[in-house]
Amino acid sequence: MKYFLRHPFKAIKSCLPKSMFGRSLLILVLPLVLIETISAYVFFDRHWDHVTKALANNIAGEVATISNLYDAYPRGGNLYRTLAGTHLKLRTEFIPDKTIQTPIPEEWRESFLDIALKQQLFASYTFEISSKNIVIETEVNGGILKFTTPRKRLYSKTFSLFIMWVCGTSAFFLFVAAVFMHNQVKPLRRLAIAADRFGKGRSFPAFKPEGAIEIRKVAHAFLEMRERLQRQLTQRTEMLAGVSHDLRTPLTRMRLQLAMMPNSAEVDGLQKDVEEMNKMLEGYLMFARGEGLEESSDTNMKELLQEVIEGRAQPDVGVHYAPSPLPILCVKPQALKRCLTNLINNACRYGREVWVQTTTDSNFLTISIEDNGNGIPEDKIQDVFKPFFRLDPSRNMSTGGVGLGLTIARDIAHSHGGDVVLASSEIHGGLKASLVLPY
Repeated sequence: MKYFLRHPFKAIKSCLPKSMFGRSLLILVLPLVLIETISAYVFFDRHWDHVTKALANNIAGEVATISNLYDAYPRGGNLYRTLAGTHLKLRTEFIPDKTIQTPIPEEWRESFLDIALKQQLFASYTFEISSKNIVIETEVNGGILKFTTPRKRLYSKTFSLFIMWVCGTSAFFLFVAAVFMHNQVKPLRRLAIAADRFGKGRSFPAFKPEGAIEIRKVAHAFLEMRERLQRQLTQRTEMLAGVSHDLRTPLTRMRLQLAMMPNSAEVDGLQKDVEEMNKMLEGYLMFARGEGLEESSDTNMKELLQEVIEGRAQPDVGVHYAPSPLPILCVKPQALKRCLTNLINNACRYGREVWVQTTTDSNFLTISIEDNGNGIPEDKIQDVFKPFFRLDPSRNMSTGGVGLGLTIARDIAHSHGGDVVLASSEIHGGLKASLVLPY
């Protein structure tokens, strides 16, 4: 309550629907409800008063007419009762030698009927309104004249019929509007799903532009963007394939020439340089080529993770992993296998033992890989994701790769809509690398 008083607009906004369909319905419903409420209150409240007042005047006039006839010609009582019952829907009963003793009930005083009787009757009277009838008693010469008439003569049913008609028709047309609005929002929802799947590297073959003109334009722009990106990936892959062929040819010739030369310290150094150049070339091509052309498929993450652990580059390093049921995700299996391989091989290279844990929630699968190595300084955690960045300043290939392992791992995670997060391992003292993948 305090939050509502301090921030009323934020509190109201938090209660509003978040989806476009819900907000569109709210835009339709609120004006409709306000207009009908104001119309019913302003117009029919006055209409109800006028109609009830007119009906009360009619009943009071009929009662006054019959009462005056009784006073003027008491011998024609039977005729008056017949006329009142036949033409005026008033059942009359004469009670001789009796006077009005019962006062008007408090709830009916100053009502329309009470005011009308005061204006047209010049004798004592009382009345009572029950669920079915209205009973009016008035004094005449020689006794009391009792009138009974149906209650529906005083209260009009047009107001309740109007409310029922308005509510019924409004509900029907609101239902029709909701159906059409849902059909208009559906293409936008499909576009959002397609964009989400594209961001996670998944295919969406059933998607096609539909709906309103603006939504079709957005869908066409999205499809053209996807085609441009795929065309760019294809051109980059083809270009890198040509570069790879052109660079490997001279490297191969250099290897053959060095192999034919007599052994010496200079030749051994050149051979090492050629091998390093070859490894750097392979690492660069692997990073630049990526896995953009691989199709996504349903993959058993438990089997994929176990396969990566069993095929690690340092089998002598112990990996502690307790297999548990994992969800089946729609991913690019070869790319994700490369991502996990890079993370586990890094942990095995710099740690003496490795621990692998998995956690799942409603939206994400998290695979955590911890080691007991030296870890990474806090100020270098983001730098290690940069291409060709190495913590080892010597650039010695025997102490590590070319500085692309974590870069490739994060690039693959991003292509699946996830991420790779690095932090210090609080339990084992080394590095903790967490691969987060959405469902």
